[in-house]
Amino acid sequence: MLSFSVDSRNQVDELVNKALSLGGKTFTEPQDHGFMYIWGFQDLDGHLWEAAYMDKSALNQE
Repeated sequence: MLSFSVDSRNQVDELVNKALSLGGKTFTEPQDHGFMYIWGFQDLDGHLWEAAYMDKSALNQE
């Protein structure tokens, strides 16, 4: 599995939806952990990808 970070929740959705529109398959449902949002897909060659957005400002709250 290859995981990478993007700059927003919207970018996660846009990237995965683009992959799905081009023939990829969902291998996980979107996961919203409040400070982190993750969604994964499988490409046409069977590789697993996971896009993640982490709101770093939420981690600094006391």
